[in-house]
Amino acid sequence: MKRVVFAVLLAFALIAVPFAAAGSAATYTVQPGDTLYLIGKKFNISYTEIQKANNLKSSYIYPGQVLTIPEKSGQNAGYFLYTVKRGDTLFLIGQRFGVNYRDIMSFNGIWSSTIYPGQVLKIPTTRNATASRGLSLSWRDIELMARVVSAEAKGEPFVGQVAVAAVILNRLKSPLFPNTIPGIIYQPWAFTAVYDGQINAPPTSSAYEAVAAALRGWDPTGGALYYWNPAKATNTWVWTRQITAVIGNHIFAR
Repeated sequence: MKRVVFAVLLAFALIAVPFAAAGSAATYTVQPGDTLYLIGKKFNISYTEIQKANNLKSSYIYPGQVLTIPEKSGQNAGYFLYTVKRGDTLFLIGQRFGVNYRDIMSFNGIWSSTIYPGQVLKIPTTRNATASRGLSLSWRDIELMARVVSAEAKGEPFVGQVAVAAVILNRLKSPLFPNTIPGIIYQPWAFTAVYDGQINAPPTSSAYEAVAAALRGWDPTGGALYYWNPAKATNTWVWTRQITAVIGNHIFAR
């Protein structure tokens, strides 16, 4: 196993958190005051799906109980959801995600190229995506990256979201880090989103866009391997790195 010294990218409280990654589904430890309904709302799935996934005969749960949270229908099913924005066309959306616009039409059962802001489209994905960076990633890799971007770059401008995705890809090509996307993301202390459970939330469409942009070769960080929020970071080691960019609330360095 590689032994590396790396920064805690964002400061966080050293508390036991109720989320953990586990294979293709998440686990959740029941907290005082929780109900199946509230947990379902937290993960954007119905409480009956949680009941079924855990073979529960009633809605009774208790603090400390560990529940399996099934993936929301549609995730890892060969598509992701995209909300049409003003100025979008099917052709532009297809270019953005590397999908033929005719495939988007067919996948959504629409026969006109007319779309409107707020319309939700299913964007089909292939099993593997080969990036202009020369990387071949699975759909699960792409979704996992989008989850990190969605959580870590929440509230950041689009370029800031692309920057977080670029850091992950830069690590993938660095000998200092694991050589798989899951290995990088679940490396101890690497991403706050893993520890506070936000990685389990469904990714936003803009996060998928950011990952796609990074895969096409856009790296606004200048090859950064690390990033942190100076208003939150407490680890002084990060300041010894060569700063390459400041984007939104994050500093990027290598």
